[in-house]
Amino acid sequence: MRLERLNRTQQAVTLLQRGMRTSLVSHVSGLRSPVVRELHHEIHGDKPSGGPLPSLSGLLLSPRLRASASVFVALYRALGGTEVLHRVDLAALLKAHQLYQAQIEHLAAEATLGEPIDINAAWVIARDLTTGLARLHVCPHCAVHYLAGDLSRTALHCPLCILKRGRGWRRQRPPKVVPAETAPVPRIEATSPP
Repeated sequence: MRLERLNRTQQAVTLLQRGMRTSLVSHVSGLRSPVVRELHHEIHGDKPSGGPLPSLSGLLLSPRLRASASVFVALYRALGGTEVLHRVDLAALLKAHQLYQAQIEHLAAEATLGEPIDINAAWVIARDLTTGLARLHVCPHCAVHYLAGDLSRTALHCPLCILKRGRGWRRQRPPKVVPAETAPVPRIEATSPP
């Protein structure tokens, strides 16, 4: 019993150090909110910030934001396999976000993608993949898996192709959407989070 609580506390500390909101940390770790808030104060030296979690629709407002979120999702799915479409894989989520942050620094310098997503937005995306509110599609032109909201007009267009066209490449008709569930994705083995 004590070992289980110690493991949950260590998990909460790891998530708080990565910047996860206390409400999510409490939900994921199973620790009570006052305990998580106290841990947050010990780690960061201040009160946790309030407010709502990011919404999927807010994360997919522009082609640049959709492309940025799609980079994270590609890493997450490669690490967690198709199981991430059915349940949130915390180890894969943390590793994918760590890899995403390393890659996004290079892409942000080129102003290719939108604002980087934080760990809270990554959690929202992972959660919404399991509920079907977020879906993966495969672009028939560039073969990239991209993220789109369910029943959203953004699902009809690959954000990377839109960004390419905006840079003067040849304009093409919008691609036909191919469900990502039918397309294979290479699997990367996840290691435990740092």
